[in-house]
Amino acid sequence: MMNDVPIIWTPTPKQAEFLAAPEDEVLYGGAAGSGKSDALIIDALGGQCGAVQLPEYRALLLRRTFPELREIVDRTQAIYPKVIPGAVYVEPEWRFPSGARLELGYLAADADVMRYQSRQFQWIGWEELAQWPTSYPYVYLLSRLRRPERLNIPCYVRATCNPDGPGARWIAERFDIQPDGSSTRREIIIEGRRFRLRFIAARLHDNPHLSGTGYREQLLQLPEELRLALYDGRWDAQRVGGAIYGAELTSARTEARITNVPHDPTLLVDTWWDLGIADATSIWFTQDAGREIHVIDYYEAEGEGLPHYAHVLDRKGYLYGRHVAPHDIAVRELGSGRSRLETARQLGIRFETAKQMDLEDGIHATRVLFPRMWFDAAKCKVGLEALGRYRRAYNRTLGEYTERPVHDRASHAADALRTLGIAHRAPRPRPEPSERFEPIATGPTAWMAM
Repeated sequence: MMNDVPIIWTPTPKQAEFLAAPEDEVLYGGAAGSGKSDALIIDALGGQCGAVQLPEYRALLLRRTFPELREIVDRTQAIYPKVIPGAVYVEPEWRFPSGARLELGYLAADADVMRYQSRQFQWIGWEELAQWPTSYPYVYLLSRLRRPERLNIPCYVRATCNPDGPGARWIAERFDIQPDGSSTRREIIIEGRRFRLRFIAARLHDNPHLSGTGYREQLLQLPEELRLALYDGRWDAQRVGGAIYGAELTSARTEARITNVPHDPTLLVDTWWDLGIADATSIWFTQDAGREIHVIDYYEAEGEGLPHYAHVLDRKGYLYGRHVAPHDIAVRELGSGRSRLETARQLGIRFETAKQMDLEDGIHATRVLFPRMWFDAAKCKVGLEALGRYRRAYNRTLGEYTERPVHDRASHAADALRTLGIAHRAPRPRPEPSERFEPIATGPTAWMAM
């Protein structure tokens, strides 16, 4: 009898709206606690068209980092075998009895999209999309969204997120999300092809499963800025609680100092670094133009060695002046017995080291320089987004922000700019380029063999 069939999962009305949406790209969420993850996991099965029953069906579900991906793996393991008997997880993918496959992956850096350059998927899902600072991975993987001729099903992109991540601004622009976070629809026409985009706004009260759990009360205790984002679902891009450079960035925008700042080939380019080992490395590129500091470029990557960054410097083709790194670059590594300062010199990067300075003093020095900085809006977009998200930690017990900044993706760009704040000095006579940067390998791939 029908009553004897166990109910594995029942969507809320908002989740059902998401699962039934016919648009090419759909973003679901806004506020916290709206049941985003489960909705995305179920949607990956392609229930609208019975996709998971088709042998050729291929889907891809992504998180930003590997530890975050484990959360998705655990949740799918709790649901999929019950929904589809015979489904098995063989890392990194779910294999279904029909032959359909769902791959679970992560993209820690923009360059990681190259893992999928020869692949094709009919469904691509992004969990917590706002954790990607730029739109590049999202837009690139649109090119992997296609189907074989024999597979007559639509291709979809689905995503979830809250409005408090480093990528909130580009997401709001793409989906035309207004500050109040209400649902939206829009269309993009490219060479005559019409693409439909939709944002489905959801709030905590749309998820009855969390009613009475105390989660609402937890959100209401957040500082105003976070509460507006995570409880009210607002998308005001600059509302970051405890923002360290919030006032400076607001002034820069008001004074139109975030604009088109072209590279001047007659001026030297200085670089300012934050060197990560197990996490990201960030580089700001500046030129001194009188008293103005023109911030013409920004670059960051994760999981790469110094040869990668030597190649980046070479590829950009600037005439370099100073390369300045934090003081700890001179510390010898246990494995090699050499410092990264020595390794960089062998690669042709002659670093100066910024003096050691208390964190708050370094932030103050950066703030003093900020009114002289002009940022290229396009090339520095990722770095500027990170600066806007650089914030102090919030102590819930005391109900106040601490002195220490939060260490997350945003802190790398801020730490690199702090190197500039500490070590910048007045312009000086132009040195020969060979005094600062001597790449020891040439060609687009020579650095990879180092």
